Amino acid sequence: MRTISPSDLEAYKALNPHDKKLQALTLSELYEHTGNGLVNWESITYKQSHQLTADGWTCSLGVGYVVFDCVCLFLGAASLRASVTAEVAEELAEATKPVLSQLAKYIKTIAAAESSKMDVATAVFGVISTIYSGSCLGAVLSAFLGSLTWYNAVLYGATALGTIMAALATDGAAEIGIIIVEIATAGFLIGDSIKCVDACSF
Repeated sequence: MRTISPSDLEAYKALNPHDKKLQALTLSELYEHTGNGLVNWESITYKQSHQLTADGWTCSLGVGYVVFDCVCLFLGAASLRASVTAEVAEELAEATKPVLSQLAKYIKTIAAAESSKMDVATAVFGVISTIYSGSCLGAVLSAFLGSLTWYNAVLYGATALGTIMAALATDGAAEIGIIIVEIATAGFLIGDSIKCVDACSF
């Protein structure tokens, strides 16, 4: 667990400059509504929906699930994958449309049987880096956390942004090392990527 920092909140405000309610939010007010700003990714879930069969996968759903998987691994929140809904996946796919052509190469790398854990972890880092550099991160975080209450969505969104920005400010080596460890217990990423490649004909 970690506690949100003032710089995390300010960066999140900068990512959403037109949200007047967010711009007026103070750190003390956020603490008041979120239990002192403590973040525990294992404490949040999504409303359950039916599980998709392999036949139910479209390209956009596939992209959405893979992006969700990558965000989970990047944030150390793999437990969230079990409860993600198709609706959230569709929203993530829509949010990343501007960079889809760039994401495709990373998804293919993740799905490839010959890819090493290092290749996969580097591709996950590439997915997040591309979303950030393509100015899609605000929409992605909004979709990723959309089922939370407003204050919790701000808390977790700002914390996620802080984690992502800190990692992207480096060469990524440390984050990639963490992702390699996460991948060992996250078979869903490979499976989702393979189904995504098939559905999208990448």
